[in-house]
Amino acid sequence: MRLLTKLLATSAIAFAGMAQATVVTFEDLHGQSALASNYAGLTWGNGWTYYDWAQSSYNASSGNVRIYNYNPAKDFFKFSSDVVFDGAFFAGFDGATFQLYNNGQLVHTSSTLGLSSTPTFLSSGYGGLIDEVRLLANNGQFVMDDVTYHSVAVARDVANAVPEPSSLALMGLGLVGLMAVRRRVKT
Repeated sequence: MRLLTKLLATSAIAFAGMAQATVVTFEDLHGQSALASNYAGLTWGNGWTYYDWAQSSYNASSGNVRIYNYNPAKDFFKFSSDVVFDGAFFAGFDGATFQLYNNGQLVHTSSTLGLSSTPTFLSSGYGGLIDEVRLLANNGQFVMDDVTYHSVAVARDVANAVPEPSSLALMGLGLVGLMAVRRRVKT
């Protein structure tokens, strides 16, 4: 029975690895303009702007479009429900740090990423639920791209995943085969 428990736990971990993240790439935007306050289902603070042309030191991670903000009081974005926030790519000068909030309470502060012209992923470093991200960065000196997160529904579905009976039977047959091989090797 302990072996079946371990097998099911391993399967749950495998299913978790297959869960798809949501990545906001901004690639459906063209030119330069203010980012809509409800873009991609998130609430963005005023001052977020996107653009799609080449600019030395401010390179996009994927495609051509990236965003920036000149308003330090509005360097935030909020989710409509709790999520697990993975992070985002940055390029530019100086550094960037995330402050993660849930229900108005600061729950985590990421490490600080030193920025360069090479887009680099700043991981949130936090696996708990959040509903708001605040960015600490030298305004006008960074671009952000590929904002990545997992919805709670996906995380909950993965955690509650129960293999169907045929999958359990197949795993059981594999387990019996492994035990037979192990027994044969011992003798």
